Amino acid sequence: MINRRDFLKLAACLGASLPIAGFPSAVKAALKTIDPKSVPKLIYLQAQSCTGCSVSLLQAEAPGAVSMITQYSKLVYHQDLSAASGKQVLDLMNAYISGNAGDYFLAVEGSIPLGMPDACVIGGKPIADYLSAAARTMSGAVAIGTCSSYGGIPAAEGNLTGAVSLNDFYKAINKKPLLISIPGCPVHPDWVWKTIVHLVKIGLPELTDTRPAAFFSRKVHELCPRYHDFQQEIFAEKLGDQGCLFKIGCLGPDTFADCPTRWWNSGQTWCIDANAPCIGCASPMFARKKDFPFYRNAEIVIPGIPGEKS
Repeated sequence: MINRRDFLKLAACLGASLPIAGFPSAVKAALKTIDPKSVPKLIYLQAQSCTGCSVSLLQAEAPGAVSMITQYSKLVYHQDLSAASGKQVLDLMNAYISGNAGDYFLAVEGSIPLGMPDACVIGGKPIADYLSAAARTMSGAVAIGTCSSYGGIPAAEGNLTGAVSLNDFYKAINKKPLLISIPGCPVHPDWVWKTIVHLVKIGLPELTDTRPAAFFSRKVHELCPRYHDFQQEIFAEKLGDQGCLFKIGCLGPDTFADCPTRWWNSGQTWCIDANAPCIGCASPMFARKKDFPFYRNAEIVIPGIPGEKS
């Protein structure tokens, strides 16, 4: 059994997962000057998702969870981590979303079941109702992960719920809130928390197609340490081989993300370092087509996807 104190520490980790290492100097300075009265309020909702992005956010390191949740951010609600539940949570959410509790940012993980609203409900009400109401009162929305940014696996070809990205959901209901998309399956914790701090203390970061340019302006292929192998036409023929992994499915040439320089798991490794091809998890095409393999053993053009190879 876990006691209440330890549980609350765990809950704090989501708001606390804001690593300082590698921050631009302006963001570091901003963190030091945050007024406790103006820390960002976050309402974090999960739609059609596996909770993988939330788990990834908990892996961020330094500073400590307690100091981050009390000094630099305030997590109003998270469906997995909040200690409160039931009517207390619904009243709190409704107070913010109705505009009666102050400024807040909305974070959304997972795709929206536009074609089957009852596939995802909170307190007996479709999540779409909360998102629609929040468009009128929130300071902005952050799409967390590829499912929220592009539809992801829940929106794969043949899905029954009509799953769409957060951006496409707001387009469908003719709303145009400030929205930043941060793809990844799962999302990297740095990408999320550094973006939120930038929003609160500096302003809207430079965006490229709704994504923060600081993280998504260059392709994985350009930054890959095996780019030299690609130039020299030294290709791996099977998993485990050294050399460029393009011929066995690497989608680095089609994927914008800074994974090669940021790395994952507290800077310990990333896909190519583990000798696995990039599967393009931060790409709009991730998992979209049933006949789109994550790995390949030959260069075959996929029908219906110009420029894409299997």
